[in-house]
Parts: sequence; C-alpha cells; structure tokens
Amino acid sequence: MSAQNQELRLTTRGRQAVRLLRTLIVAAVIIGGAVLLATQSFSAAAVAEPGSEGVGIEADAVVVGEGESLWTVAANLGIDRDTRDVVSDIVDINHLSTPTVHPGQTLDVPVE
Repeated sequence: MSAQNQELRLTTRGRQAVRLLRTLIVAAVIIGGAVLLATQSFSAAAVAEPGSEGVGIEADAVVVGEGESLWTVAANLGIDRDTRDVVSDIVDINHLSTPTVHPGQTLDVPVE
C-alpha cells in the first residue's frame, strides 16, 4: 500500500463526533477562562480593599525599617495607649496572621 492510500476516512457519524468533540473543547476553554477571570476579579477586589471589613480604626501608612519589629513600630507611633493594644490594632488593620514584619513592608497603623 502506498502512503497516498492511507488517508483517514471518517463516516458521517465519525465527522459528527469530531465536530462535537471540537465544540466541547472550545466550550470548556471559554468556561474555564470565564471562571478564571471571575476568581481573579474577586480576589483582586479583596486585596484592593483590605480594611473594608470594618475594623473601625482610622489609620496611616508606615514603612517598616531595618531591625524594627511590630512592637517597635507600635512604640514609635507615640500613641498614648498600651503598646500591646496598639500592636493588636496593627495586626487587625493589616490582617496579619503572624507578628513578623519585614524591612520595607508597608503597614497601616492607627492614628489615635
């Protein structure tokens, strides 16, 4: 048999199956893309407004310096409150899961 005679020949039902498969693949890609865009939009909105949950504390931004800890940042604010309470407010405002901060990190800190 020569190479020319080895073409793939599909029946009508085979062509319909190929069209259906192609349509399902395109639909899956479109739906997957829509879901991906929707999840990114929702997560971007959540990141864009971290204080939108209503912590209820007026805040300013401070950049953590080299060698500073969360305690040092709170103490340097000069707020006339217990430093532990100020640290707790900073953790709440910034939604921190640990009290570890890094140089160059921007934190929202309470004003009063």
